[in-house]
Amino acid sequence: MESNINHQVIESYAKSYADLVIKNFFEKETSIKGGEISSFSEINQINYFVFKILFEKWKSEFDNLKSPYFNYEAVEVKKAAQSFMNVLSKNIRIKKEDFRPLLEEAVYKTLLLIFSPYEYYLQEINHPGHQKISINDLHTIHKYIKINGHLLTAYIDRFHSDGIQEVFNDDAVRIFDEVCETIKETPEDFERYQEEFSKLIDLNLEEVYSPSGEIVKEIPENDGEPDNLNEKFKSEQQTLLDTLDVNHEDALIDIHEKKPLDGIKKSITINQRFMFENDLFNGDKSEFEMVINYLDNCKTNQEAMEFINENYAEKKNWDMEKEEVIEFLEVIKRRFPE
Repeated sequence: MESNINHQVIESYAKSYADLVIKNFFEKETSIKGGEISSFSEINQINYFVFKILFEKWKSEFDNLKSPYFNYEAVEVKKAAQSFMNVLSKNIRIKKEDFRPLLEEAVYKTLLLIFSPYEYYLQEINHPGHQKISINDLHTIHKYIKINGHLLTAYIDRFHSDGIQEVFNDDAVRIFDEVCETIKETPEDFERYQEEFSKLIDLNLEEVYSPSGEIVKEIPENDGEPDNLNEKFKSEQQTLLDTLDVNHEDALIDIHEKKPLDGIKKSITINQRFMFENDLFNGDKSEFEMVINYLDNCKTNQEAMEFINENYAEKKNWDMEKEEVIEFLEVIKRRFPE
């Protein structure tokens, strides 16, 4: 299990949050300018994602320009287009009804990046809108990332070290999974972001990580008016299972096949660290690190399991049938194969 985040909750929260801040801002304004977007939210990542979505929208519109009379692929045309984009970026003005879907998506992506960075980056890498991803694409994404950027940095470093310029999505995801298995840094502390969001609307972690039934793939349209960005958002808000074919699901499972681990600490993925730390150790990073270090120094599976049974299964009343516990025990088992 790579993520148990409840998409219904964060999508609903993103809509409510956007509704509130938009209502407050547009009480006296009819539109918002670029400079105002850059400081619109105290959570800076939201502002950066709004700009990212705007850039992607413009790029998509330009890429779709076709004509039997003009060569849009010419170097001079592309340079002129970039210059035009620079001018446009200084003249942003967006009405309330057009800004709402931008903000909803930006808030959603921010929450996903905070609480499930693995899944956020996987959606960027395995985007249904393209078949390949390049090192330039990754550098462009990196410009807009202000939270949990270390994972993307490690991924970019892998591209550079392997001399990769561009790869198909399947290979890109495989490389990403390999990076996730080796990275040692843990995700940023989400508590300060939770507190920041909760200043306006309470952000309940139990709901964020509550069991999810059917994943909602779209945010309701606003005032009954169709919007291209809404349609774009619907296509991008696919979950891990939606964006991957059956073969890739199998590949993700194969990452955790039963083979001996050199060490738990360096073998679990970044999302596993995040999940175990918060679901099994109540967000206590120091306790989580202490337990992992202890387990890595055990000599046998019996010694490791005795420690877990005595100190956590019994004293902390772990639910041994809980999915997170089962996965944690499976990691221990792979560390000490019989």
